[in-house]
Amino acid sequence: MKTLVDELNSIQAKKHIVTSVEYDCKNEEKENEVFDTVNDLVINHIDEMAKITYDIMPGHKVKVEVIQNK
Repeated sequence: MKTLVDELNSIQAKKHIVTSVEYDCKNEEKENEVFDTVNDLVINHIDEMAKITYDIMPGHKVKVEVIQNK
């Protein structure tokens, strides 16, 4: 069974896929874990991304947004 995203991705047209994830990290160690993961994505998958942002917000919340070209 196809998911909603699979259905949308199956349309044959140029698209930009935006993924946004907000993490409730609770502490700086978890913030660093998210940062390390984002850093690895940039190093290993830079050709797949149009844009990636990493924002630290008050209360140890981190927002990561990735825009992919397909």
